[in-house]
Amino acid sequence: MKKLNIFFSNSISSQKWGGGEKWMVTAANGLKQRGHNIILSGKANSEFLLRAQKADLNTIPLNIYADYSPFKIWYTKKILQKHSVDVIVLNLNKDIRVAGVAARLAKVPVIIARNGIQLFSNKWKYKKTISIVDGIITNSKSIQKAYNDFPWMNKKKTTVIYNGLKLRDTIDSYDLRKKWGIRKDNLVFVAAGRLTHQKGFDLLIEAVSKLKKSPRPFSILIAGTGKDRDQLTNQIEKNQLVDKIKLIGFQEDLDSILQSADFVIMPSRQEGMPNVVMEGMALGRPVLAANVNGVPELMDHMKNGYIFEPLNVNAIKQAIEFAIENHKSEKIASWCTNAKEHIAQNFTIDKMLDNLEDYFHYQYSLKNRK
Repeated sequence: MKKLNIFFSNSISSQKWGGGEKWMVTAANGLKQRGHNIILSGKANSEFLLRAQKADLNTIPLNIYADYSPFKIWYTKKILQKHSVDVIVLNLNKDIRVAGVAARLAKVPVIIARNGIQLFSNKWKYKKTISIVDGIITNSKSIQKAYNDFPWMNKKKTTVIYNGLKLRDTIDSYDLRKKWGIRKDNLVFVAAGRLTHQKGFDLLIEAVSKLKKSPRPFSILIAGTGKDRDQLTNQIEKNQLVDKIKLIGFQEDLDSILQSADFVIMPSRQEGMPNVVMEGMALGRPVLAANVNGVPELMDHMKNGYIFEPLNVNAIKQAIEFAIENHKSEKIASWCTNAKEHIAQNFTIDKMLDNLEDYFHYQYSLKNRK
């Protein structure tokens, strides 16, 4: 099997580090270990490039800011030609409209867009964007369906490759209660993600504000950074929930925190295949998640987790109440066992890398037949 020269382009803002960026570094690292030649590009000094370098991956600073920038297209074309790139994987729409155009001019055989959430709409410029790429990888059937529902979409272009987790045998123990001054008898719910409107943390805070009585005291830790931090802080203070909900910032050892939580909760308005849900399940923690996009492909309500109606504050409140009332019940214990087995069987890093290799080689072979 031919070893490919694969170029990943991600022009995400300098300080952002989320699921899409994590996926790229993980995929690139795994493909490198399988013998492929890998280069990642992103904004100079960005968190994305710094983490790629930490993973010992080859990186090139490439500051893409505007659509169809002639100079940046020319510059990127030269880079792609220099490294004889076989496959380019693009993250954002502006990556497609700069690095994708450059790849066409450089005659790169395969141009792939990878979208963890829905990034296209029914506007004319997105139709033009799609015309540039050979394929679109989504990480859930729901995102694939959303794209295929556009009347102008070539359905042969979309494919689903689920995210994969690198399962660890042991994770360091972590005393959440001591670290954040939580009483020992409090149940701890952990949520994680960028502090943005999409993630629905404002809905979670509102739900907690409506929970006037609880059979047992509880605390909520929200891990992550983002532009809505001040807004969420104000919401917590306004509702007098400072002792109950804590914004704990970005956490490098999130696995340890999830492992130590009593429950993992995800109130998002939109997701692709939510990493925090997958990670919580893999760690054998009981997960409560909004019924958005890829969640029903990961979870089976009341069999390996609890799925609640999205955008519904009362549904979040009811999920928390159910969790508290059934803590350490046989039902929830069975969720944890089933969830861990489900992830181990269907969402491993090796399975993801197998699917990526097969897809890249398939697309490459199609180009070489022409």
